[in-house]
Amino acid sequence: MEADCSELICCPKCKKDLHYSGPENASPALSGVWRCQQCACEFPVNEGFIHFISQEEVFQFSKRTEFFRTINARFYTPITDFMFLPCGGAHHARRQVLENLELQKGSIVLETGIGTGDNIRFLGHKLDGCMLYGLDNQLRMLQTCARNARKWEKTVKLYRANAEELPFKDNSFDVVFHLGAFNLFQHKQEALNEMIRVAKPGSRIVIADETEKASKLFAILIGKQEPVVPPIDLVPVNMLQISLKIIWNGFGYLITFRKPG
Repeated sequence: MEADCSELICCPKCKKDLHYSGPENASPALSGVWRCQQCACEFPVNEGFIHFISQEEVFQFSKRTEFFRTINARFYTPITDFMFLPCGGAHHARRQVLENLELQKGSIVLETGIGTGDNIRFLGHKLDGCMLYGLDNQLRMLQTCARNARKWEKTVKLYRANAEELPFKDNSFDVVFHLGAFNLFQHKQEALNEMIRVAKPGSRIVIADETEKASKLFAILIGKQEPVVPPIDLVPVNMLQISLKIIWNGFGYLITFRKPG
């Protein structure tokens, strides 16, 4: 995480500006606290990340899911690649989603639920000249993502936060996307509304996740879940170019739409 991040971040609760407080000569990227003078919330900096949530605020869908995500932090890529096999393979599955991103030089990009950053590796040179922001509510994921980004020589600003309460100002991002685990959100409508709020007018928003067909197949790994219904009905009717496609050989859905501008 770079030290100069105050331009886009805000209090996830009240959306007001944050002010940094820390030891003299200390880097905001390494230690200190970001405070909201409006609602008095405080967000500490630890291990190079601003923690907009505590462990107690992380929604646990189930003990089995939490165990699976913990394992994923260490073996995320091979497990994810295995799960993508019925979808035509990881490369094909990611391409079906990420080719919908309208990336241009200078784009400010947000991935909610960045995990260990495998989409960074896939996008590769397409991110050159872009500013990438990512968040996840799992510290292990962010730690692995930071290591991967350094290994791939890509710059990404990472935050620990929930997608239902994004710590970013209105109309901040040219590209906003989410790939995988959207179905596990406790408050899907709030997460979708937040993606719209932080996107710039005219930006395309991209969301992809598994269908009920995939949920039944992978129930052995994460347990039986609630029936999956692609959340196309949650997209506000005033959005433009609203589209729902079934992808990944029927194992996934892709929702795209554009924020009016």
